[in-house]
Amino acid sequence: MEEERAMTRNDTPYLSDRSFVEAVRAIQADHPAAAAVHQEMCLLYTGRVLADLLRGRRG
Repeated sequence: MEEERAMTRNDTPYLSDRSFVEAVRAIQADHPAAAAVHQEMCLLYTGRVLADLLRGRRG
């Protein structure tokens, strides 16, 4: 079983960019199901960014 790589500070800009891209795709999606998937991905990426920022403030 492969261990998931820990997120580093350098991942934050990437995750933020991915969140933005997914938000745009959700808005532009022609099908409601596709929009929902992109919105969920946006929220997941945003959550990872926020978690990283909170860890950085505590550490």
